[in-house]
Amino acid sequence: MSEALRRSERDQRLALLLAASARGDTTAFEVFYDETLAYARTVARRLLRGGDSDDLLADVYFEAWRSAARFDPQRGSAVTWLLTLVRSRTLDLLRHRAVHPGPPAHEVDAVEDATDAGDDPGDRLWRRQAGARLHAELQRLSGVERWLLGLAYFRELSHAEIARCTGLPLGTVKSHLLRAQHKLRCALAA
Repeated sequence: MSEALRRSERDQRLALLLAASARGDTTAFEVFYDETLAYARTVARRLLRGGDSDDLLADVYFEAWRSAARFDPQRGSAVTWLLTLVRSRTLDLLRHRAVHPGPPAHEVDAVEDATDAGDDPGDRLWRRQAGARLHAELQRLSGVERWLLGLAYFRELSHAEIARCTGLPLGTVKSHLLRAQHKLRCALAA
């Protein structure tokens, strides 16, 4: 099968997933997310020059979910549409950083080193291992569960706010969050 044919089939499949997402199909959006994350992450990291792109990608996929109905396959592929969102959000972030610069990286590193200097090496090792274990367990959750947990814990949105901005029913939001929390609790208690 030629590369052009594979790309065409991928584009048709992703366009169908976006159309289903626009109708509120969270499973379709989860599949869209899984199939496009590598593209989006590559572009974001390249534009941010290796910087942390996780928050940016969460914003991009949130915007993609909200604006899936605006995707028009006649104007381009779903990957191109998504990568345009990534590029736009990245440029917004870079402009914001240029206007509101944070402390230089070496100052942040010095503060972190000073904070760690008094810590017991065993405590630091335990925190690092616990973080790695939590990250691994988060990766085992479905894309929707990770997305909703991110909105709840990192964006600090209430269940009602999550339901309003995602278009999911409030009960669905609550059940996904409870199930995800239960899975994490069980996995980390083991």
